[in-house]
Formats: sequence, structure tokens, C-alpha cells
Amino acid sequence: MNTDTQYKQTRKAPPRSDGSVRDVMRSWRVKHPAYTVSPRLAGYVIGLLIILSITLILSSVLFISAREDYFDFNFSRPSGRPSGGGVANNDGDRPFADGVSGNVLLPWADNVRIIPSDSIYASYAALADLSTGEIIASRKADEVIYPASMTKVMTLIVVVENLPSEDSLQDVITVSSEVYERMKAAESSGIGMKPGQKMTVESMLYALMLKSDGIAACELARHVAGSEEDFVELMNLKAEKMGLTNTHFENPTGLFHKDHKTTSREIASIMAYAMNMNLCRKILKTQSFTAPCIDADGSKFNYFLYHNLIVTQFGDREAIGLPNQPASLNVAAGKTGFTDESRFCLVTYAESADGHGYVCVTAKSGGYAECISDYITIYNNYANH
Repeated sequence: MNTDTQYKQTRKAPPRSDGSVRDVMRSWRVKHPAYTVSPRLAGYVIGLLIILSITLILSSVLFISAREDYFDFNFSRPSGRPSGGGVANNDGDRPFADGVSGNVLLPWADNVRIIPSDSIYASYAALADLSTGEIIASRKADEVIYPASMTKVMTLIVVVENLPSEDSLQDVITVSSEVYERMKAAESSGIGMKPGQKMTVESMLYALMLKSDGIAACELARHVAGSEEDFVELMNLKAEKMGLTNTHFENPTGLFHKDHKTTSREIASIMAYAMNMNLCRKILKTQSFTAPCIDADGSKFNYFLYHNLIVTQFGDREAIGLPNQPASLNVAAGKTGFTDESRFCLVTYAESADGHGYVCVTAKSGGYAECISDYITIYNNYANH
């Protein structure tokens, strides 16, 4: 008898006595039982497998939803949005989207200098050398501030980058009653636009930067993205693409919100980015602009816009014998800001005779006279020109 036959005989099942295969199997005597797992350990293993499965599913969902941003694919908005909005980056298909790609957060210079608190009025400050692309002087430049209307530099960037064609500058925007009433209630700055008035995108961009017009900020946002909420999404997407980890926007105007924050260093990075864009640079360096307007009754007139810092504040200081420019630099562009929470703040661009550029940010100061005094001090003492 071979071993196979012997094995079959010794493992022959007993005859069925109760008609149930299951009962017969249970009656077998097992001399060498297999290894068993306790119910508690089995529960742990099953639970771990369930957790791993859920984690894999969630990771796949998140990866699919984020893959466009992660790999810098072209960003497109859902259908139903105006054709003018949705990129918030310089992906090459918009005529004015000529900014620098990728992370533009200005790094610290190896020999960055600390600005003493008793040397300036502002609580926060940053000075950037655009030739090296570094922050060369700082006063708490990485601490969070409320940017107020310095926000509008980012509003300018996002609007300009999302205009679908060069002809878009001549698109006509009508001031809505809703925006007018909301900005009036907020006591937002501006040129005095009224409901029903019509202005071009170009004119509103100049109103935005020269007169810090809140109505222009809101109407431009709606024109580009369909709503202010969607435009703010584009602003925050742009900040993320620029590498600004401490910047978050809640509106296109800079009106106070507890979560509307940035830092002096990141505002300097935003301004430096804008000054490298042709259209933004042109608008920021303009001192005055004549903006045609059609009134609600159809009559035509012009708004005469002028820079509320370079024309008015400079002139005020000059009239009383105070300097309004650094010793060897020319302040050619700037954006003011004020709310009760932010106090007075200012970002400026200055350049030397040979084109060497700098950006200075001061925040939480006592007034615009102090802001000007501060940038004169900072440019004179820390700019390497």
C-alpha cells in the first residue's frame, strides 16, 4: 500500500449519521489544529484594513482634485463664468500676463540689516533690492499685518492677468447700485462714482491705483470673475502660486477683515511682481489720468485722476520745506493704505538714475507724513545704490 492510499484511508470521513454534512464535519476529531487568531486581534486587523482603505480612497480623491495645481496644469473655471476670468497666473494665453512664473517670495539677503524701532515711525517695514531680488532691511517684516488698500496692488495684478485680449481694456463697466451702496456704507475711498455711470476697464484700473477707488475694485472683480467671491478665490490662488504663505485675502478692496492678512515682506514681493509686468508698471508709475465717463442720464464728462500720494502728499511736504524724496533715488510709484486696524501703511517703488530699483513697505504708522519720512530714512540708510 502506497502512502497516498494509506493517507486517504486514515483521513476517511466517518459515515453520515444525521444527514448533515456540517454536523459530520464538526464531529471530526482534529489532533493537530491549525493556528488560531483571537477575536480581539482579528478585530484590530480588520479595523486597520478599513482605515487603510479609507485613507487610500481619500488620498486618491484629493490627488485627483488637486492634480492641476500640483503639476501646474492650466487652471480653468467651471462653465458659466465669464470668458475673461479664471487663470490667475501667467500661463501664456492672456496678453498682459507677463509676470514671473513660480515662487516669487523675496528671500532674505545674507547680510540683511535690522531697522531699529526708534529710527522710524512704522511698527513694521521691509526694503527690497530688486536687482538682487532680496530683502536687505527689515523691521518685523515677517510678522502679520493688515494691508488695507495695499491689497489693491494684488487686485491690479489679478485683473490685468485675467483680461482675455488687448481690446478688453476698452470693455465698459456700469456701476451697480449694490456696489455703490456697500462701498458708501463702508466709507471706502474713491473718485465719487455713482450708480449707472459707465467707465472702461482701463479707466477703472487707473481709478483703482491713483485714487484707491473701492467701487472700481469691486466692479473690476465682478467683471473679471463674475462675482467678488470668485475673484477673491483667484487672488488667493495667485498668492499661493507666488509662494506667499502668510497672505490671505477676503476682499479686493482691503477693507478690514480679521482674516485679511499679509506681511511687509510679502507685500514687497507683490509690489516687485507688479513692477515686472508691463501694464501694471505703466499704471503704477502714472501720476495723473483723464478718465472718460458716461453718466446715468447719458451725458459725458471726465474724471481727472491724480495719484493721492505722489501729487498731494509730495506737494504738501514740499510746501513746508520738507523733503519728499530720498537723497539719490526717485520714488516713482506707490500705494497707500489705511483702516482703523491697520493704521497708515504704504508700499513704494523707487529707482536710481541708472535704473536700480527698490521696494519699501511701511505699516502701522501714524500718518502719511510719517510714511514718507520713514521711506526717506529707509532708502537713504539701507539702499545699496
